[in-house]
Amino acid sequence: MMNPVPAKKGTTLFIIFLTIFIDLLGFGIILPLLPTFSINILHISELTIGLIVGIFSLMQFLFNPVWGSLSDKFGRKPVLIISLTGSLVSNLLLAFVFSGQILSPLLFIFARAFAGVFAGNISAAQAAISDITPPEERSKGMGLISAAFSLGFVFGPSVGGILSENFGYAFPVLISAALSSVALVMSIFVFKETLPEEIRIKNRKEKKFRNPLNVKLIIENLANKKYGKYIIIFFIAVFSFSNIFGTYQLFAERPDGLALDQAQIGYLFSFMGIIGALVQIFLIRFVQKRFGEENTLVLGNFLTIFGLGLIGFSTSIGVLLAVTAVLSVGNGFNNTASVSLLSQNVSPENQGSVLGINQSLSAFARFLGPLWGGFVYQYLGYQYPFITGGIIMIFATFYTYKTLKRNSVPDPV
Repeated sequence: MMNPVPAKKGTTLFIIFLTIFIDLLGFGIILPLLPTFSINILHISELTIGLIVGIFSLMQFLFNPVWGSLSDKFGRKPVLIISLTGSLVSNLLLAFVFSGQILSPLLFIFARAFAGVFAGNISAAQAAISDITPPEERSKGMGLISAAFSLGFVFGPSVGGILSENFGYAFPVLISAALSSVALVMSIFVFKETLPEEIRIKNRKEKKFRNPLNVKLIIENLANKKYGKYIIIFFIAVFSFSNIFGTYQLFAERPDGLALDQAQIGYLFSFMGIIGALVQIFLIRFVQKRFGEENTLVLGNFLTIFGLGLIGFSTSIGVLLAVTAVLSVGNGFNNTASVSLLSQNVSPENQGSVLGINQSLSAFARFLGPLWGGFVYQYLGYQYPFITGGIIMIFATFYTYKTLKRNSVPDPV
């Protein structure tokens, strides 16, 4: 059992931001390579690409609640360490595939699945922020994670695209592995535990094992009147946005369309990350202060309808950039606001477990999204992953507005 030095708020927030940024930078480097490598080297279908992209998130769905529950019992730091170690190993496995030494679709799928099993760092980071921030500052703290995501995508995809164009597919993956190593070292030697010792002891004394993958437990959380609606809204938004994973690259590189190369596609993802970062650093605080968090969530869903639904109708890079910008703003609003509202309505003792379940269900949405996107891309046409995602967000916006306007944000219980 660890006996950590009490964490200082400012230092801890900075370390969490830096650790997530470095890890997501490595993830961003790999992201634009997956569909292109699958099509050009492995010669597999769009539906199978959806499976490869989504298998990572399926494993997150199965294991994130476990990491969240363990972080409540043993602390946030050990979960971060184990998670980042798994990320390092998975990158090394993926490098074998991308180098051509073991050109196997099965090993490709296994490497992505292995990475998903150990992808518990986000829920642990969210729980750590909840540990050290009061409810009125929670949105700002959660925004740091969203900003780390966005900045990871600012540099990661463009770096991955440029490196793969010049040095092959394997080299960017090795760079990603090196970045995971840096984040791991930081989590071991710099990050201080945030969950108080007395809460960890109390949680470990629970004799009954609560299976976080139990369907009944998930339904109980979804049905919870105080915070269940935020989990549902987050799930729908993530599913709709995830339709573009894989299909966005395939759409952009179509020979009879925009015909972009890997580096250019990487720049597109970087542009998406820049907009997302600007939203988190500058725009979202103004919007939340002016309109409130619930209205920010509704606005984010509304913008996502157009940003997502119009991608397939982009006939030039300029139009695609404009639509992508709208999507990035909407996604930044709804992701940050929904997680912040969720965390404000959960008691301190259950932050890790509930946020872990939320991340798990959102991971399941990120599995279903690419799978659905690949299916409709292959059988209905290149525009339909985006059209169907936009249609779903229409219903999500109505549900969000109708549900959140019934009551104001309640106190945690």
